[in-house]
Parts: sequence; structure tokens; C-alpha cells
Amino acid sequence: MNPGDNELPDNGSGEEKSRMHSGNDRLLKRAAEILSVVFHPVFLPLYGLLIIYSAHTLHSFIPTQVKRMILILVMANNLLMPMALATVLYARGAIKTFNARDRNERVILLSFSLLMYSLTAFILIRMQVPGLFRAFFISIALVTLSTLLITIFYRISLHASGIGGLLVLVVFMASVYNISMVWQAVAVALAAGAVMSSRIYLEDHTPAEVWAGLSAGALIMGLSLFFMLR
Repeated sequence: MNPGDNELPDNGSGEEKSRMHSGNDRLLKRAAEILSVVFHPVFLPLYGLLIIYSAHTLHSFIPTQVKRMILILVMANNLLMPMALATVLYARGAIKTFNARDRNERVILLSFSLLMYSLTAFILIRMQVPGLFRAFFISIALVTLSTLLITIFYRISLHASGIGGLLVLVVFMASVYNISMVWQAVAVALAAGAVMSSRIYLEDHTPAEVWAGLSAGALIMGLSLFFMLR
């Protein structure tokens, strides 16, 4: 009897498993890329505003016209303008990706974002809207300033920093206004875990950079909201 006579034929099962593994990797990578886009830092202030609107506080009873004005202001200053700048810079070759992996790219985009968040906060102060709206966007400006300064020395995850700020916003509102925000807290916590995992999976950040971003965003947001709304 020749060696291997008792071995079962492979029938290509190894190749099939390899294809399945490759397909799963592509699916996971695609999901991670989608998460990174959906929870890109440029969208997080808008999500924070919607969280404030959804909570059962006196803020939910402000006139619809005022809500609409704030929404338009945030979308114009903190969504459309940064996206337009990033598109122009990308078209001119000043940045290579919209995720700003290079330190110089990050400094440019963070500096512009800081300017626009500060402008939004200034306009909200002039509009005499409830204090939470002003405090939230001043806090975002402070988080952006902090991440800008940290970026000069260390590369942290901007995605994690933004989602950390959102998480603190939910916890702060639930404790200060004594309201139930369980589903918002669960949603943001799950999003935070998914986004942090996606940044690591895509190898855009190390676990240390992701946790540093989450900690920085949460700490600065928490301190600024505390001192402005205590």
C-alpha cells in the first residue's frame, strides 16, 4: 500500500476555506470603513445636537423655528464648510485622504474646525439660546483645541475623541437634568466600541492611540460642561 492511500482527497476544501476567509476579511473591512465614515468627527457635533433635541428636557420645548436655526447653523458651519475645505484641499493635493492620517493634514483640518466651532459658539451666545447649546459647542471647540495641541506631539484617534465627548454629553445630561437617557447611552456606548474597534482593525490607529483619544475627548468635554453648567 502506498503512503497516503488512506488519506481522503482534499477536493479543494482548503482553497474554499481560504476564499471564505478572504471574503469575511473584505466584509469586515468594508463594515469598518462604513463605521469610520458614519462616525467621522465632522458628523459628531450634529449627532450631539440631535441627542439634545431627543432628550425630555425643557430644551425639547424650545420653538421649532429656533431649533431649525440652530440645526442650519451647525450644518453650515460644522458640516458643509469643513467638508468643502477638505474637498478643495484633496483636489489640490494638499491632503491625501479625508481621514487626515498625516500630522500636517491634521493640523490644517483641526485648525479650521476650531475656527468654525468657535464661530458657531459665538453665534449661539449672540442668539441667547439655552445654556446647554452654548456650553456644548464651546466644549467641542475646547476638545478640538486640545486634540490639536496633542497632535503636535502624539497621534491620537479623532474618531475616538469625538465619540468620547458624545458619551460624556449623554451621561452629563442624564445626571444634571435627572432624566432617563438609557437608549441614548446604550446607542453611543455601542457606537464607541464599534468605532474604536474599526479604527484598530483598519490599522489607522493602535489601541493606545484610540484609548488616548477617547480619554481626551471625554475628559475635556466633561470638565468644560461641568464648569459652564454647574
